[in-house]
Amino acid sequence: MRLIAIGDIHGHLDKLLDLIDQIQPTIDDQLVFLGDYIDRGPDSKGVLDYLMVLQQQHPETVFLRGNHEQLILDALHEAHPERLPADWNPLPGFRSSSPWPHQSVWLGNGGVAVFASFGVTVRTKMSESGLPWDAIPQKCIDFLVDTTMWYRQAGFFFVHAGMNEIVPLEKQRVDMLWERYASPGRSQIHVVGHSPTPDGQPLFEEGRYHLDTGAAYGKSLTACDVLTKQIWQAQ
Repeated sequence: MRLIAIGDIHGHLDKLLDLIDQIQPTIDDQLVFLGDYIDRGPDSKGVLDYLMVLQQQHPETVFLRGNHEQLILDALHEAHPERLPADWNPLPGFRSSSPWPHQSVWLGNGGVAVFASFGVTVRTKMSESGLPWDAIPQKCIDFLVDTTMWYRQAGFFFVHAGMNEIVPLEKQRVDMLWERYASPGRSQIHVVGHSPTPDGQPLFEEGRYHLDTGAAYGKSLTACDVLTKQIWQAQ
């Protein structure tokens, strides 16, 4: 068995396909995606379509939520709450002079590229007519909603950004998505993305493995069998 974590993809379908081709996952492998599937890169739609197919082929695959998934879902909730579960709870605290703070923040963090991948051109600022949310199929939204905040397996704790082992998990939603300065694990090894490493290579430190190697910025997309530290990279 291999326990394989995959770093932040950010709309780079070509790198994802290359990586999976290198890994050649089998039914005995456990794949854990660390979040940030969308935004910034050229093909968020293609990434989501592929991941949904991969989920059917490997139903035990774990898809964590990244801050960029939270951003798009909170933006959608602001415009069309009926497309999300009735108990959807957006993250608070975005400061924006726009009457649509969640949508404006998401557009400035890669949302324009997401709409482009669905064949729709939008501006970097909100217009009075709003955003063309109909371009994004409900199946894609449902996939993002179903992402999970964390996953624990074999002495490893997988989370998008970070966590604090002495704080109850239910109180760490913001930290799990956004924290860049959390402490490494003590009782378990944290496997994280979110903060790109400076050299395009994974960083292994005591108590934590960093696997965001900057795919969003032209660097590599990385996967790692955390049990052996074997890595695969797509440029």
